[in-house]
Amino acid sequence: MRRVRDNKYGYRSWTGEEFVRYGKFLLLPLLVIILAVAILIWNRKQGEQDAAAPAESAAVAESQPAESAPEPPAETEAPHEFSTDQNPEIQELMNRYFTAKQSADVETIYQLFGWTDQSGMESLRGQLQYDARYTEGYRNIVCYTRPGLQEGDYLVYVTYDLKFKNSLTLAPGLLWNYVKTGEDGELYLTDVAGLAQAELDAVAEAEKMDEIVLLKTQIYAKLRLALEEDADLAESYGILEKQGGASGSAQGESQHEVTVQIGGGAAEESSAEAPEQTDGMPEGDGSETISEAGQQVSIDAE
Repeated sequence: MRRVRDNKYGYRSWTGEEFVRYGKFLLLPLLVIILAVAILIWNRKQGEQDAAAPAESAAVAESQPAESAPEPPAETEAPHEFSTDQNPEIQELMNRYFTAKQSADVETIYQLFGWTDQSGMESLRGQLQYDARYTEGYRNIVCYTRPGLQEGDYLVYVTYDLKFKNSLTLAPGLLWNYVKTGEDGELYLTDVAGLAQAELDAVAEAEKMDEIVLLKTQIYAKLRLALEEDADLAESYGILEKQGGASGSAQGESQHEVTVQIGGGAAEESSAEAPEQTDGMPEGDGSETISEAGQQVSIDAE
């Protein structure tokens, strides 16, 4: 239908009915445009707020006092374990002791123990000279050290190999000693009779530690295997055992923490809670006692 010209442009103006009829078709696109514009404006404002949030958080964190930060948990002191780190003074002390034993240097042994009573010196010298008829010396000396109860005290376990003259097989051994520092600053060895009860308790505690139990077990196993596989070694070892020498456990030189008895004796184990003084001599006569608190296991070496 053509419109009638009723204005200066030559066309008839829109009537109200026509505005309503045609305007409803324009309403929906208009709403979509308005909604899109509103979303864009809202997103822009939200982005500006998010960008400002980290800076604000950092400012708040900086304004907090340092004391509000949680303190790290206090570290508990670990119990002292045995260490194989080389302690030059301990190593030198033990090297001198084993060298003196092999050479029957009784004077040096007495000096290392700080003994002044010389009444048992010649008896000890005779025993060491008898041992030297069968042995060539101590090798592979390793010290396992733990601090003692007092400053300058050390509980020391020492592993070594003893070389016999008639055998190429080495006999493993183990001993312990509670080493102390004298007034002159020098380290010296001690015997069981000179230890206080608290020091004996410290030894008993160490005897129950896994690393010492394992160490003793390993030395015993190696010694037993060596004696079973080498008849010459077993023969010499048995001779010294019967004479109370280097492999003996009931005479003046009972330095083995772990020993093996030759010839069918009954097996027995001494208590680590009260280490025995197994020097076989009256107390105070000057005999040497690097103390034994180990086990003696009988085997039949044929």
